[in-house]
Parts: sequence; structure tokens; C-alpha cells
Amino acid sequence: MAIVGGFLGGFAILNHHELFGSAQTSNLISVFADLAGHPDANFFVRLLGVFIYMFALSLTVILPKFTRLHLPYVSLFIDAIAALIVAFLPSDLNDFIALYPLYFAMAIQWCSFKGGDGFTCSTIFSTNNLRQFTTSMTEYLCSKDPDALRKWKFFASVLLCFHFGVIVSYLSCKNFGHTGSLVCFLPVFSGFCLVWTRKHFVAVKHFVCHYLITPKKSSAYTTESE
Repeated sequence: MAIVGGFLGGFAILNHHELFGSAQTSNLISVFADLAGHPDANFFVRLLGVFIYMFALSLTVILPKFTRLHLPYVSLFIDAIAALIVAFLPSDLNDFIALYPLYFAMAIQWCSFKGGDGFTCSTIFSTNNLRQFTTSMTEYLCSKDPDALRKWKFFASVLLCFHFGVIVSYLSCKNFGHTGSLVCFLPVFSGFCLVWTRKHFVAVKHFVCHYLITPKKSSAYTTESE
């Protein structure tokens, strides 16, 4: 999922004057600067973007409580829809408005995929992941703590996946323009397969052991008997 986050984050920066569609820090800074008197024609557009992001965050609390929807599936579906929408938005559309689908999708993804292997991490931006990578690396070099090494490797893989997504996003946009966002369908589909496998892990494990591994053992036993 870090590949998806890197891809869509890169898409926003590359196509919308280096505006980041995965977070609201810059929007909030601009909103409060505007309230203090800084002139900004996009004040209400920025403010609406903040509310869209907040609404998406709220949905990640509401949906599990009142529906039977599996949140990771919802996130993947919304990621795909967002990639489709931004591919065909008018090129002269206000940059902040053009990011609304990504604001919504990235907020959902942030709360749907919170980490792995016992670690909490983000799949939509990388500053905290960089902090964890750097501090765990330093800790391991100082103390040779095996847990620090495991943490270092985990966050290294997250950072590599995220920025691999950025590279793919750049190449897609370079060759296909805005419609390059459709390339994001590939990591989204991959993510769907991984989520499905994880959700049905017991059934998948049973299938592999029963139909793929057991026959081979039986065959080997028969050969030895002969």
C-alpha cells in the first residue's frame, strides 16, 4: 500500500504545482495565515479541502461501527476511483479542487492501513517513517539490538516501496500525462490480492497444504515404497 501512497502523492506534486494531496499541514498553515490577514484567493477552496479530509477520516470510524464493510477493501476501491477521476479532470481546473479526490482517498487509506509486522507506520507520507528508519538504524549501530535491526529493515522496506511508487508515478505522468494515474490500478489490484489473502489466510493455508504440498509428499512416499 505504500506504493499506492507514493504513486498518488507523487501524482499530486507532479501535476498540481507541487501541492501534496496526502496531508493537510500546508492547507491548515495557509488557512490560519489567511485568518491572520494573509491574502489568499483560495481560502475557501483550501478550507473545503480540510473538511473533505476530515470527513474521510470520520468515515473510517463510522463504517466499521454501522456496516459490515471491510475497511481495507473500501480504501482500495476508493483509491481506484480517485485514480480514475483525476485522470480525466479538466487541465485548467483549480489545483486545490483537483486534489479533492486524493484528499478523500488518502485520508481513508491512512486509517485503513496502519502498519505491519508489529510496527505502526503510514503508507501515505514518509516523514515519520524516515524518523523511525533513522533512529532505529542509529540504535542498532550503537547497541546491536536485534529488535532495532528488525525495525530498521521494516521501515527501510516501507520507504523503498513508497518512493518506488513515486518513481512509477513520474514515469507514468511523463509518458501518459494525467491519464498516467490509471497505472495506479496495478498496485491497487496487488493490494486487493494481498488483503484478500490475509483475510482468508486460514482457507488459503489449508488449500496450499492440502492440494499443493500433501500430494507431493504422498507421491514421494509411494516412490520410496516401490
